[in-house]
Amino acid sequence: MNKDTEVMVVEQDDKTYKFIAILELINTAYAPFVIKNAIASFPEKTLDKINQWFRYRIIPNSRENKYELLKNIDVESSEELANKHFALSLSDQYWLKPIHSSITWKNINYFTNDYDSHEFFDANYGNNAYITLTKKITTALSSLETPNNTTGGQLKKAWIKINGENYLYKASASLYNFDPINEVIASMICEILEVPYIPYELKTIQNKRQNTLVSVCKCIINENQEIIPAYELIEHNQKLSGTFQDYYIYLDELEKHNIPRAEEYLQKMFMLDYIMLNEDRHLTNFGIIRNVETLEWESICPIFDTGRSNNTNISEPYWDWNEGEVKCFTDHFITSETLLELFTIPLRTEQFEKLKAVSQEFKHLLFQYQTYTKLFDEQIEKIAKGFETRMELFYRKMREKGLLIEE
Repeated sequence: MNKDTEVMVVEQDDKTYKFIAILELINTAYAPFVIKNAIASFPEKTLDKINQWFRYRIIPNSRENKYELLKNIDVESSEELANKHFALSLSDQYWLKPIHSSITWKNINYFTNDYDSHEFFDANYGNNAYITLTKKITTALSSLETPNNTTGGQLKKAWIKINGENYLYKASASLYNFDPINEVIASMICEILEVPYIPYELKTIQNKRQNTLVSVCKCIINENQEIIPAYELIEHNQKLSGTFQDYYIYLDELEKHNIPRAEEYLQKMFMLDYIMLNEDRHLTNFGIIRNVETLEWESICPIFDTGRSNNTNISEPYWDWNEGEVKCFTDHFITSETLLELFTIPLRTEQFEKLKAVSQEFKHLLFQYQTYTKLFDEQIEKIAKGFETRMELFYRKMREKGLLIEE
């Protein structure tokens, strides 16, 4: 189902939760993008694509504390957990409806209905972690009917609904654990670069066993939208090389669908990655927003997930602020300086002046939350100085390219 539009009828094994047969195709234009493409181009692979889509929908094996989490909520597998509540998500409007059920999307979706995350949240962050944040537990709702059943990614995370708004709480799992601070700094830089982004703020979770620093952001989309990640948009393209040059294939795809300011916003995302030495810009943490009613490609997806940056996952002896490792349409790392080849969009001197001020805020936050990251004073000084170096290097390189507008 896509909201209340029937897409297809499939059969799912009730023990393994694997899809084993396609019984009927109904409105395939409304299918998940990757499945729609398979139906059109490789119909014999459609069932495989449905299973792939479902695997990407569930909590992955790479999730920190996955098996402890499942044990704590008394569920045997990620597949079982997703099926506890129709495989609903806060990244799109797809769901699995039992064949003879009269239930509707309006009655069960997480955008307009309440849910209770306290059990899942405590399973992630420790007993009584949830109540220290919200001061309220809604026990009338099932604790296994939440969007947490379908969250991807490696990091501990949990959705909470507060005053009608969906908030994602995300921890870190890097060597130095200042990923949440990086998310806040990325928000500041995006504001200066004038590129759409998801604002992040910092929260701390404290209980008897652990103290955790997390980043918090609102849901990216509304109840009429979906996120389509970059890999789904271009995976069918026969010209893909798995190299840096695939950037241009992706940009061409966006421009063919009239995505507003596609080149500018895409370049500015990689400007952010250049400044912050983001090593984790993979093809599932950027993409587009599509309207699920009209199927129109509405916009670039606002920038999110920039936590694995600023050498937070690099051993201190290998910290290098003059040249780092990043990803840009590649499975392997490339030098950060390669990104400079992309940049043709100019910035104003006023923007660079504002960027300099972000360096001081970064240093301030590293010291403020030092008890959570466990960084030593000298390490914070080194990181702050290195970040300042990145800002200066970005300014110099943009000036050399003639992309600095004097005011």
